Amino acid sequence: MTKASNRVWLIVFIITAAGVFVLKTWMAFKTAGAADISVWKDFLVHVKSCGVCVYETGGLMQYPGGTRLNPFNHPPFIIHFLRIVDFVSTVTSLRFETTFRLITSLVDAGSAVVLYKLLQRDGLLRPWSFLLYLLAPATIIVSGYHGNTDTVMIFFVLLTALLIERPRAAGVAFGMALSIKIVPIIFVPVLLLYLTRNRRWFIAAAAATFLIASVPFLFESPILVAREVLGYRGFPGRWGWTTALFSFTGPGDMFRLITRIAAYALLGVIAYYAIRMNRGTKPPLSFQLGFTAYLFLAFTPAWGTNYMPWLDPFAVVLGFGPALLYYLASGSLLSYLYFIKDDESTRLMGVCWIVVLVVWWLFIRRLKKYEKAETPPS
Repeated sequence: MTKASNRVWLIVFIITAAGVFVLKTWMAFKTAGAADISVWKDFLVHVKSCGVCVYETGGLMQYPGGTRLNPFNHPPFIIHFLRIVDFVSTVTSLRFETTFRLITSLVDAGSAVVLYKLLQRDGLLRPWSFLLYLLAPATIIVSGYHGNTDTVMIFFVLLTALLIERPRAAGVAFGMALSIKIVPIIFVPVLLLYLTRNRRWFIAAAAATFLIASVPFLFESPILVAREVLGYRGFPGRWGWTTALFSFTGPGDMFRLITRIAAYALLGVIAYYAIRMNRGTKPPLSFQLGFTAYLFLAFTPAWGTNYMPWLDPFAVVLGFGPALLYYLASGSLLSYLYFIKDDESTRLMGVCWIVVLVVWWLFIRRLKKYEKAETPPS
């Protein structure tokens, strides 16, 4: 892009991002949010009364069909995060659910800035694709309406990638990503293999950040925290191949065994591709993270609606077409589930999963092009 066109696009991006933030702000003020908001509130009640005991009590989720006890499976820093949200809510006289979603929406603005710089560095910035990302419906819905920390976690993953040439700083960012949700552990093989120097500083900084962010709760009940955070397995049978397996085996021991084995096998496949992508000339880190994220969501046994924004920043790595395809599929699914009918038997579930598979297949095709480009002619 020329300097003039670059300036015009920056203005377009800023205006679009500002408009999206206004939309999220309206949603935060005018809607009650998804059922997750009720469980966050109940978590906070237990946090205020006894701190780390929230790992034992869990929290009640209230939804139209009744109530359900949800485990507190978040890293210890989230206890601090809930207290921060509560403090800001008290000081500003805003509802807890409004404050929570305003914070996640502000973080999304940071993600847009970080992703812009990351794509620029990796030579993958395409203006129309990035514009689509700013309008990605899954991120808008989860941050502005649903109420969860997934988009905050993604911000720190993107920041890790941007800072990767400074391993200590990248390690701090990654430690914070793990402090929001444990799922960024799937990116560890790619990040460590991409680094060519100072891996130990990256690991040390990430570990130190996680430990400091977890004080004092991790040290008060280390076994309890580890059991709840690392032992969480989600809700298999709702997404992808596990829906067919569930209909065949039912919710018995066989189903649990197969899904557990599949989860470990998936981690092995992620490690294999991390090794493959980091032999010889390495694809850009944003590509490698996107490849890993789509691979994980294509084959993970567990699933939740709040997982869908994980893929939003990485769809643009492949260009306008794949990004548009994923945003339409994920946006249609979440819009239906949240605003029309909360019915996961809808065919949109299968359609969205197939789209994730297709985009991952496109990542494989692009990887083969990278590999072919680095193979010298015979």
